[in-house]
Amino acid sequence: MNNSNLSSRGKSESQFSEADSVNLATRYVMQPSKTQPSVLLTLALLQLFGTVVFSIAMLVCFDAREALSALFGGAIAIIGSLYSASRLFSTKKNAVAAEMLIRFYVSVVLKFIFTLAMMAICLIVLKVSLLPFIIAYLISAVVINWLVLLVPSKLDVVESRSEDHDAFG
Repeated sequence: MNNSNLSSRGKSESQFSEADSVNLATRYVMQPSKTQPSVLLTLALLQLFGTVVFSIAMLVCFDAREALSALFGGAIAIIGSLYSASRLFSTKKNAVAAEMLIRFYVSVVLKFIFTLAMMAICLIVLKVSLLPFIIAYLISAVVINWLVLLVPSKLDVVESRSEDHDAFG
């Protein structure tokens, strides 16, 4: 093969744009399964289970004050997760991506403020025991969420029509 063939081949290949390759190829898109709200409900139930188990352990090992402190700590994480999930699924299906992203960021900030306010109320007004309160919150908000990430999610693979991508290509 000589250099002239290589250069003409390179020119012909570079004439095709990325949009052409998108239109020529069949696109498959991974979409979240329809059961995703139930997955978040399952997460909340797992958080509740972890909180109750830790609260019972605090009751057996110590006393009712530590058990209630653990229960309040876990409840804050559960309520925050349910709040975020409700805002996530209240968006319109045909919303613009930028609107969805803004709504997501606003819900994260509101969840953070809400969590801090509930923690302040529990610590200042209810005078909960700090260590069981924080440990139960971390178990519910962090550990259980990490464990749920280890479970593979169910994604539906659907064939995407070319007119769905005309706005992008």
